[in-house]
Amino acid sequence: MRTLLINAPYPFSECPTLPLGLTYLAAVLEKNEYEVEILDMVISKFSRKKIKDKIQEFKPDICGAGPVTMNYPTALKALKICKEMGAMTVMGGCHVTFWDEECLREAPYIDVIVRREGEYTLLDLVKGRDFKDILGITYREDGQIIVNPDRPFIQNLDELPFPARHLLPLAKYHAYKTGASMVTARGCPYHCIFCVGHKMVGSKVRYRSPKLVVDEIEEILSIGFKDICVEDDQLTMNHKHVFDICDEIISRGLKFDWAAFSRCDTVTPELVEKMREAGCYYFCYGVESGDHRILELARKRQTRDKIRKGVKIAKEGGIKVLASFIMGLPGETPQTMKESLEFGAELDTAYGYHILAPFPGTEVREKAKEFGIRILHNDFLRYDANQAVTESDEVPRELLNKVVGEFNEAIESCIRDTEREVIEGTATPEMVAEINLRRRRKLAWLLLKNDRIERNGILENNGEQPAKLLVDKMHSFKSVSNILTRDQVENVISQFIKEGLLEYDSNDHQITWKWVQIGKKKKT
Repeated sequence: MRTLLINAPYPFSECPTLPLGLTYLAAVLEKNEYEVEILDMVISKFSRKKIKDKIQEFKPDICGAGPVTMNYPTALKALKICKEMGAMTVMGGCHVTFWDEECLREAPYIDVIVRREGEYTLLDLVKGRDFKDILGITYREDGQIIVNPDRPFIQNLDELPFPARHLLPLAKYHAYKTGASMVTARGCPYHCIFCVGHKMVGSKVRYRSPKLVVDEIEEILSIGFKDICVEDDQLTMNHKHVFDICDEIISRGLKFDWAAFSRCDTVTPELVEKMREAGCYYFCYGVESGDHRILELARKRQTRDKIRKGVKIAKEGGIKVLASFIMGLPGETPQTMKESLEFGAELDTAYGYHILAPFPGTEVREKAKEFGIRILHNDFLRYDANQAVTESDEVPRELLNKVVGEFNEAIESCIRDTEREVIEGTATPEMVAEINLRRRRKLAWLLLKNDRIERNGILENNGEQPAKLLVDKMHSFKSVSNILTRDQVENVISQFIKEGLLEYDSNDHQITWKWVQIGKKKKT
């Protein structure tokens, strides 16, 4: 049995990250000696032809996808093509875990839904077990939708192999300068009304061995990543676990940057000091609101004073903080929105605002009427938390969009001012580095999402330097030349070549540029 896993594209507003869930699934299949490949369409052009070509080449028996809400529609499109090509189609992930029956009703070309943790459920499907004997799936039988009992959560996470990142086009992620994602545990004891974390991975936290965590870190560093994001729902809740991981990092002499999600009320000066010593440089705090009543309604179990204290402890310990807010939660009014804007500024750290997206499975969706929230539609492509998909009597959609839009425009204005200072030569080294990174990411995204290297990297060999020919070709596209000068394009492409991300083959007639394959394991 061969399995093709598809990483469906999502809006540019989201930074592309390595698909951790798919690489865990692939690793378990590989460990059990099944053939598996990943078609990553997050950082490449989405096309029907590309999917068909991949299926004709690899000939998978099963095609699967694990979308979140905002790329659920594109994942459906991809699997519909797979079904037309004769493959069994499987979908998993947090969205369809809580949208399983709806998905099967609206998409007759989806055969099976895998709910919650999918590693061993997918393995059962690949082994060809009878559907009725597989826990954690929803499927059709004789025209009826069957919901099998849930599969118990994996208690010993150490038995799972490291994610199969080698199946991804790693050079493309390096070009964008994205970090590698990983987890040290699964589970979340909190029950915030806008999140499905505790339903998806359980309220009881299951921890991985600190030694194995750092073994995985070493593997990540060996394939070129210098920045890691620890995606645990609440890394800093268990201090012993974090101290043990940090001590292991320090004892091995590993030097890299890493960031983590955290809660303001779970950090101490001692913990922050140890994490900083081990390379942690950034926390993302889910602040959500500056209004106490909204925090209570959302069941955040934190206060403004705890938030202030947590930000202060992190900053004094040398760890930067991003305070993340959500506009449009139950209880929101024009006055509470003003309070959140003022509170964000008061914290004296980086902060930003998203708009409530009532994802399937969340309490805010299931009890929307009780909370006074109106869900406007189920166009899930627009559930990117950057545009209003809900409203209330107190806060209409127009106000949500206006307030968050004005804040984001102010951020963009600051960036434009920084770019101007860079051009005028008055910017600090930190500002120059920030703008250079933005330019790199702009060009990388344009090249990746349009498959420019693959489609336009075959050039006539006229005797000029291959790199010059490539720069001239990439700058010839209006989408590139409208935002970057030729010198800027040359600077970024030179970085790609120097970092070993791009290479070329040549003969007397043509030069063919291509992305380098990094970390590929040889088949035995």
